[in-house]
Amino acid sequence: MPPQPRSKLRSWCLLASTALAMTSCQKGESLNQVEGKVLQNGQPLNGALVTFHPKGNDGVSAVRPTGTTKEDGTFHLESGPVPGAAAGDYTVTIVRPETKKIAKKDKKDFSTGDEDETVDTLGGVYADRTKSKIAATVKAGANKLEPFDLKP
Repeated sequence: MPPQPRSKLRSWCLLASTALAMTSCQKGESLNQVEGKVLQNGQPLNGALVTFHPKGNDGVSAVRPTGTTKEDGTFHLESGPVPGAAAGDYTVTIVRPETKKIAKKDKKDFSTGDEDETVDTLGGVYADRTKSKIAATVKAGANKLEPFDLKP
């Protein structure tokens, strides 16, 4: 029996998805190790989320490598679950989220007790990629970036 049009379509979709998966794996091979450090007034900043936004690609599908700083202020970038970042120029944003308890003030609300609110302890100063003055370049191979020293 000759193949039916739907089975040809299924075969084509399977082939296309396999090719896409292989391309995604190949992209992972071109990622470069990136280590950096965040300081605030010369002191290591723990718990900050560092995001690299590729310059010239602000689409929703753009890969934005991220890292979280440790107690010594250092971070390593990851692109999704894969360590590293693609070579290129980036605008960098930094936020340091912290959860704080806030007292309920509105008596009309049916919830009871206090609520948690997440705030950026840096006041959002470094959170907007369109206003950020922090830039970085990732080169092929291992990268150890100069520290980002945040000033008030």
